[in-house]
Amino acid sequence: MRKDLAPPKMPLAAPRSRASVLRSMGLLAASAALLAVGKLSSLMAPGSSAAAADEGQRGIRLVPLDAPLTEHGVYPPGIAQDGFDGAYTLATLYKSAVFAGHKVALWASAPGVLKAQSYPLDEFVYILEGELVTVDADGTRHEFHPGDTFVIPKGWAGTWDMKTRFKKIIVNF
Repeated sequence: MRKDLAPPKMPLAAPRSRASVLRSMGLLAASAALLAVGKLSSLMAPGSSAAAADEGQRGIRLVPLDAPLTEHGVYPPGIAQDGFDGAYTLATLYKSAVFAGHKVALWASAPGVLKAQSYPLDEFVYILEGELVTVDADGTRHEFHPGDTFVIPKGWAGTWDMKTRFKKIIVNF
Protein backbone atom coordinates (compact mmCIF):
# COMPACT_ATOMS: atom_id res chain seq x y z
CA MET A 1 0.00 0.00 0.00
CA ARG A 2 1.30 3.46 -0.84
CA LYS A 3 2.22 5.53 2.20
CA ASP A 4 0.02 8.45 1.09
CA LEU A 5 -3.02 6.12 1.03
CA ALA A 6 -2.35 4.36 4.32
CA PRO A 7 -4.56 5.42 7.25
CA PRO A 8 -2.77 7.59 9.79
CA LYS A 9 -1.47 5.76 12.83
CA MET A 10 -3.24 6.95 15.95
CA PRO A 11 -1.90 6.24 19.42
CA LEU A 12 -4.40 4.46 21.65
CA ALA A 13 -4.89 5.79 25.16
CA ALA A 14 -5.23 3.22 27.91
CA PRO A 15 -8.46 3.44 29.95
CA ARG A 16 -7.96 4.98 33.37
CA SER A 17 -10.23 2.74 35.39
CA ARG A 18 -12.56 -0.23 35.24
CA ALA A 19 -15.48 2.20 35.50
CA SER A 20 -14.37 4.04 32.36
CA VAL A 21 -13.94 0.73 30.53
CA LEU A 22 -17.44 -0.36 31.58
CA ARG A 23 -18.85 3.02 30.59
CA SER A 24 -17.20 2.77 27.18
CA MET A 25 -18.40 -0.81 26.73
CA GLY A 26 -21.92 0.22 27.73
CA LEU A 27 -21.99 2.99 25.16
CA LEU A 28 -20.61 0.66 22.51
CA ALA A 29 -23.14 -2.06 23.35
CA ALA A 30 -26.03 0.41 23.44
CA SER A 31 -24.91 1.91 20.11
CA ALA A 32 -24.79 -1.54 18.54
CA ALA A 33 -28.24 -2.34 19.91
CA LEU A 34 -29.66 0.91 18.59
CA LEU A 35 -28.20 0.19 15.17
CA ALA A 36 -29.72 -3.30 15.29
CA VAL A 37 -33.11 -1.89 16.31
CA GLY A 38 -32.90 0.60 13.45
CA LYS A 39 -32.07 -2.20 11.00
CA LEU A 40 -34.91 -4.36 12.36
CA SER A 41 -37.29 -1.43 12.19
CA SER A 42 -36.51 -0.81 8.53
CA LEU A 43 -37.09 -4.50 7.78
CA MET A 44 -40.44 -4.50 9.57
CA ALA A 45 -41.74 -1.28 8.04
CA PRO A 46 -40.61 -0.72 4.46
CA GLY A 47 -39.86 2.91 3.76
CA SER A 48 -39.03 3.76 7.37
CA SER A 49 -35.52 4.48 8.55
CA ALA A 50 -33.60 4.94 11.75
CA ALA A 51 -33.58 8.69 11.04
CA ALA A 52 -37.38 8.66 11.05
CA ALA A 53 -37.43 7.31 14.61
CA ASP A 54 -37.45 10.82 16.06
CA GLU A 55 -38.61 13.44 13.58
CA GLY A 56 -36.79 16.72 13.98
CA GLN A 57 -33.82 15.16 15.80
CA ARG A 58 -31.67 13.56 13.14
CA GLY A 59 -28.32 13.69 14.93
CA ILE A 60 -26.62 11.11 17.08
CA ARG A 61 -28.16 11.01 20.55
CA LEU A 62 -25.91 10.79 23.59
CA VAL A 63 -26.90 8.11 26.12
CA PRO A 64 -25.73 9.57 29.47
CA LEU A 65 -25.17 6.72 31.89
CA ASP A 66 -25.27 9.14 34.82
CA ALA A 67 -28.69 10.60 33.97
CA PRO A 68 -30.90 11.04 37.04
CA LEU A 69 -33.51 8.31 37.37
CA THR A 70 -36.59 10.44 38.01
CA GLU A 71 -39.37 8.10 36.89
CA HIS A 72 -40.69 5.79 39.63
CA GLY A 73 -42.64 2.56 39.33
CA VAL A 74 -43.71 -0.45 41.36
CA TYR A 75 -44.32 -3.97 40.07
CA PRO A 76 -47.63 -5.43 41.20
CA PRO A 77 -47.92 -8.25 43.73
CA GLY A 78 -47.34 -11.55 41.99
CA ILE A 79 -44.40 -10.13 40.01
CA ALA A 80 -42.49 -8.85 43.05
CA GLN A 81 -41.58 -11.90 45.16
CA ASP A 82 -40.26 -12.88 48.60
CA GLY A 83 -41.14 -9.62 50.41
CA PHE A 84 -39.59 -7.38 47.73
CA ASP A 85 -41.63 -4.18 47.42
CA GLY A 86 -41.16 -4.13 43.62
CA ALA A 87 -40.03 -0.48 43.51
CA TYR A 88 -37.73 0.71 40.72
CA THR A 89 -36.53 3.96 39.15
CA LEU A 90 -36.11 4.74 35.48
CA ALA A 91 -34.76 7.38 33.13
CA THR A 92 -36.11 7.17 29.59
CA LEU A 93 -33.28 8.44 27.39
CA TYR A 94 -34.82 7.90 23.96
CA LYS A 95 -38.28 6.94 22.67
CA SER A 96 -39.02 5.92 19.11
CA ALA A 97 -41.57 8.15 17.42
CA VAL A 98 -42.23 5.35 14.92
CA PHE A 99 -42.56 2.19 17.01
CA ALA A 100 -44.50 2.45 20.26
CA GLY A 101 -42.66 0.87 23.16
CA HIS A 102 -39.21 1.03 21.52
CA LYS A 103 -36.96 2.95 23.89
CA VAL A 104 -33.55 3.27 25.51
CA ALA A 105 -33.56 3.73 29.28
CA LEU A 106 -31.64 3.39 32.50
CA TRP A 107 -33.37 1.22 35.10
CA ALA A 108 -32.39 0.64 38.75
CA SER A 109 -33.70 -1.24 41.76
CA ALA A 110 -32.83 -2.32 45.28
CA PRO A 111 -32.11 -6.03 45.73
CA GLY A 112 -35.13 -8.26 45.20
CA VAL A 113 -36.80 -10.98 43.17
CA LEU A 114 -39.20 -10.57 40.25
CA LYS A 115 -41.15 -13.33 38.52
CA ALA A 116 -42.16 -13.11 34.86
CA GLN A 117 -44.86 -15.32 33.36
CA SER A 118 -44.56 -13.84 29.85
CA TYR A 119 -42.15 -10.91 29.38
CA PRO A 120 -44.07 -8.28 27.37
CA LEU A 121 -41.36 -7.27 24.84
CA ASP A 122 -37.85 -7.95 23.59
CA GLU A 123 -35.17 -6.24 25.68
CA PHE A 124 -31.42 -5.83 25.24
CA VAL A 125 -29.70 -5.46 28.64
CA TYR A 126 -26.27 -4.10 29.56
CA ILE A 127 -25.54 -4.40 33.30
CA LEU A 128 -23.96 -1.28 34.77
CA GLU A 129 -23.88 -2.36 38.43
CA GLY A 130 -25.04 -5.22 40.60
CA GLU A 131 -25.25 -9.00 40.61
CA LEU A 132 -28.13 -10.83 38.97
CA VAL A 133 -29.23 -14.46 38.86
CA THR A 134 -31.98 -15.51 36.47
CA VAL A 135 -33.69 -18.89 36.33
CA ASP A 136 -35.65 -19.73 33.19
CA ALA A 137 -38.96 -21.60 33.46
CA ASP A 138 -37.12 -24.78 32.41
CA GLY A 139 -34.69 -24.38 35.36
CA THR A 140 -31.71 -23.01 33.39
CA ARG A 141 -29.74 -20.70 35.71
CA HIS A 142 -27.64 -17.71 34.57
CA GLU A 143 -25.41 -15.35 36.58
CA PHE A 144 -24.72 -11.82 35.34
CA HIS A 145 -22.30 -9.12 36.50
CA PRO A 146 -21.38 -5.54 35.49
CA GLY A 147 -20.34 -5.44 31.85
CA ASP A 148 -22.46 -8.45 30.85
CA THR A 149 -25.00 -8.13 28.04
CA PHE A 150 -27.95 -10.31 27.07
CA VAL A 151 -31.38 -10.24 25.47
CA ILE A 152 -34.64 -11.09 27.21
CA PRO A 153 -36.94 -12.41 24.47
CA LYS A 154 -40.61 -11.48 24.40
CA GLY A 155 -42.53 -14.20 26.23
CA TRP A 156 -39.64 -15.17 28.56
CA ALA A 157 -40.76 -16.79 31.81
CA GLY A 158 -38.65 -17.18 34.93
CA THR A 159 -37.24 -15.42 37.98
CA TRP A 160 -34.98 -12.37 38.07
CA ASP A 161 -33.06 -12.22 41.37
CA MET A 162 -31.11 -9.01 41.98
CA LYS A 163 -28.63 -9.98 44.70
CA THR A 164 -27.41 -6.39 45.19
CA ARG A 165 -28.50 -2.91 44.15
CA PHE A 166 -28.93 -3.27 40.39
CA LYS A 167 -28.66 -0.85 37.45
CA LYS A 168 -28.94 -1.59 33.75
CA ILE A 169 -29.26 0.15 30.43
CA ILE A 170 -32.06 -1.30 28.36
CA VAL A 171 -33.10 -1.14 24.74
CA ASN A 172 -36.70 -2.29 24.23
CA PHE A 173 -37.62 -3.38 20.72
